[in-house]
Amino acid sequence: MKSLTTIVAALALGSIAFAADDKPAPPPGAPPHAEGDKKPRGGGDKPRMSPEEAFKKLDADNSGDLSLAEFKAGPRAQKDPAKAEEHYKKIDADNNGKVTLEEFKTGRSGGDRKGPKPE
Repeated sequence: MKSLTTIVAALALGSIAFAADDKPAPPPGAPPHAEGDKKPRGGGDKPRMSPEEAFKKLDADNSGDLSLAEFKAGPRAQKDPAKAEEHYKKIDADNNGKVTLEEFKTGRSGGDRKGPKPE
C-alpha cells in the first residue's frame, strides 16, 4: 500500500511539473501570440532575415541597389504594392530612384527617416 501511495504521488508531481511547462492560453479575443509569446516578426517559426540577406534576395539583377520594380517584387510588397512604393520612396534618401544597402538598412530599422520628399 505504501508503494502505491508513492507511485500516485510521483505521478501527481510529474503531471504538475509537465503542466507548469505549458504556456497559459491567451484570453478570449486576444490576438495570436499575445501574453509575451515572442515569435519572430512576420509570424511563423523562421527567424528574421538579416538586412544583407533580404537585400541580396531582392536585388534580382545583382546590381548592388534596388529598383522600385525589384522592391515591389518582394513578398511583403506583394501584400500592399502602394504602401511598398511609398516606403521605397521614403528610404531612397538621395532620390536617385535606387535604394542602396545602407538606405535599405536605415529604412528597415526605422532610423534616420526624413519627412515627406519634396516634389
